[in-house]
Amino acid sequence: MEEEKNNRGPRYAIYTLIIVVVLLLILLLFLYLIRSPLIFRSGATTITPSTVQPSATSTLSTDNSYIFASPLRAKTGGEKIRVTVFILDTKGLGMQGKNVKVGSGNGLTVTSIQPVTDAQGRATFDVDSGSTPGVFIIQASADGVTLTQKATISFD
Repeated sequence: MEEEKNNRGPRYAIYTLIIVVVLLLILLLFLYLIRSPLIFRSGATTITPSTVQPSATSTLSTDNSYIFASPLRAKTGGEKIRVTVFILDTKGLGMQGKNVKVGSGNGLTVTSIQPVTDAQGRATFDVDSGSTPGVFIIQASADGVTLTQKATISFD
């Protein structure tokens, strides 16, 4: 019995040593894979402006185009809300050179910052209500076509 106990000691030491070596190899492999540039390579590509421009035959899409406002709430008496309109074609690409108009029909003052769309199809406006509080629905149109989407803003 004594001999069996004495023989177990070296066996356990060898097993422990093997386990430690295997764990160290796994750790080294893991560190190598994390630092390797091949694993975490970016798939991003550069798009040149000529590849994102709509063709001359593209048509304005009232469903793809959108309007948003920021902030959605402001104080009366001088605070302004920035309204941005994106005019897109049926493929979702911005349409340059479109004349955009923004209004609500409720007496808001609309200041045109950039009423003609840029290469991304973006037009920008500032809106204020003077001293009139309330909730207002903003609509936009491009070249006489009214967009489907509307933005709701409020002045307190």
